[in-house]
Amino acid sequence: MKYVGIYWAFFAPKIKKSIKKRFGKDLAVKSIVNGKAEYRRLLAEADELGKGNPMAMNAYFAYVFAAAWLGSERKITPDEMALVMTDVLTSQPLKFYFGLTDLNSPKDEKKWERDMKKYKAWYEKNKESFPVNWVVNFDENARKQGSYYYFTRCPICEFCARAGISELMPALCSTDKIMFKLQHGKLYREHTIASGGAVCDYWIVGDKVDKPR
Repeated sequence: MKYVGIYWAFFAPKIKKSIKKRFGKDLAVKSIVNGKAEYRRLLAEADELGKGNPMAMNAYFAYVFAAAWLGSERKITPDEMALVMTDVLTSQPLKFYFGLTDLNSPKDEKKWERDMKKYKAWYEKNKESFPVNWVVNFDENARKQGSYYYFTRCPICEFCARAGISELMPALCSTDKIMFKLQHGKLYREHTIASGGAVCDYWIVGDKVDKPR
């Protein structure tokens, strides 16, 4: 993947703050100092996802955290890294930004279905040039409320396996629930590719819906 420094510049200070709070200054400094080089290395080895890919930011986000974790020399456990990710996602201005979406509102109820259909349209035009990518599918009859879709391929999961860091995938996957919660929503999920499933499914509804259909 092309190196894009803005992701590291934005997230690294927040990651450092969380690690310092939870594990001390020395490990925080080590994770970030070493992690910067790890971030460049991971991106250099990762599959190119394509210019204009609406989903590419997910990979950059994941590899920032993977780099900081590797920078700690894995002294932070994956479960502990999940707590760091939670700290970062619930910090400002991210908390404010995600909170601008209200998945209970008619306007935003199907936001993620719309976004994934935009991604699919991009992928259909570019899959020959960038075949290693997310493959998203829809079942219009499966759910009546919210957004429902599922992936049968995840390039982040594939790369983490190739890079020998698959143990971090459950922590990365856990960020989905946090993000949707910040958007006043709830994620119902039965499978993930990272845990050995054939699909990674998403059913996202507003958090005020008691019995989603």
